[in-house]
Amino acid sequence: MRWRLESVLTLVINTLWMQNIVTNKDDCVCTNQNLCEPISSDPRDGVEVVIFHLEQNDWAQYHWSKITTIVVSDAVEDEFYCLAHLYNIRLVLQADMDLASATRKAMMDIWMKYRVTLLKTLKMDGINISFRDKLNKGSQNYHEVTQVVKTSVSYIRNKVPGCQISFNVPWTPNCKNERCFDFLAISSAFDFFVVESFNIQNDMREGCVATSSSPYQDVLTGLSDYIKLGVNSRKLVMGVPWYGYDYTCKRFLQGGTCELENTSQKDRCSYPVARRISYKEIIPRLLRSVTGRLWNDDQFVPYFVYMDGKTYHQVWYDDPESISMKSTSLKRLKLGGIGVINASDLEHSKTASASLHAEEMWNALCPP
Repeated sequence: MRWRLESVLTLVINTLWMQNIVTNKDDCVCTNQNLCEPISSDPRDGVEVVIFHLEQNDWAQYHWSKITTIVVSDAVEDEFYCLAHLYNIRLVLQADMDLASATRKAMMDIWMKYRVTLLKTLKMDGINISFRDKLNKGSQNYHEVTQVVKTSVSYIRNKVPGCQISFNVPWTPNCKNERCFDFLAISSAFDFFVVESFNIQNDMREGCVATSSSPYQDVLTGLSDYIKLGVNSRKLVMGVPWYGYDYTCKRFLQGGTCELENTSQKDRCSYPVARRISYKEIIPRLLRSVTGRLWNDDQFVPYFVYMDGKTYHQVWYDDPESISMKSTSLKRLKLGGIGVINASDLEHSKTASASLHAEEMWNALCPP
């Protein structure tokens, strides 16, 4: 039965593999043929600025001179590709890995070969790997997957010399969300980790109240814990959100705290009442709010309250001030860079006001 399952899987993936190959050109799409040459992962001066471009949007308005790496989910437009390489920006494919593949050799072999083929066919500069499944520390899978990750990175580097390979890791190495790896052991295999210093509230369910996705002190504590573990600080890229969370308030507690409906039967709070909201949605909602922009001195992030009919909502988010505070810690912690999740959450071009807000967010990534 297992042989049949893997045979069918091989056939399906090979079919998708061929579909990807035939939809891409072998010839260079750029006027300057040199722009189709992959950019090496050799270290560069300054810090990494990694942008996740996982949806098609107004990319022409990006601040190209600030970016070093763009993570994409598939092939991009010819103009996008050529412009990125003109600015010496690496284009990196997003590659998701799961527990089922990582614990079956035949499936993992397919996974690795497929990524190598995509890298070569699309003339990309590397991959960024994400692993979302739960992995408990000390389990059999924990040790097996750690080794598989290192083996797959070694295989890809051997087949595509000079490519950049990065890995998404949780905001803390302390296994709060059961995504546990031997982070120190695998860090040597990667060019850098993209630390997901956001959605921290998902792991801190001590009370059913609205809170920040990316509290300043938690962000710094998580990064510091990686460094204490022995991970080279230059291999840590701090991920920041260009979005927030819209919470539906059951009632307001003392100090204006927004209490939420707890739909969970457990002690920890569940958050189906919270909706992810992009920065481009946040700005017009802020203008119609009943409080205006407020600032939380404990978490160092802004928030506001608005009404939808008779229902109160509280929105917690990051803006240029809160992101600037985080980005100034790059030098203090000697980090490798900063990353944005994700570029489509920003509005660049419709109005002068939108362009100004976008300008401020870009500038916050690289303060003087």
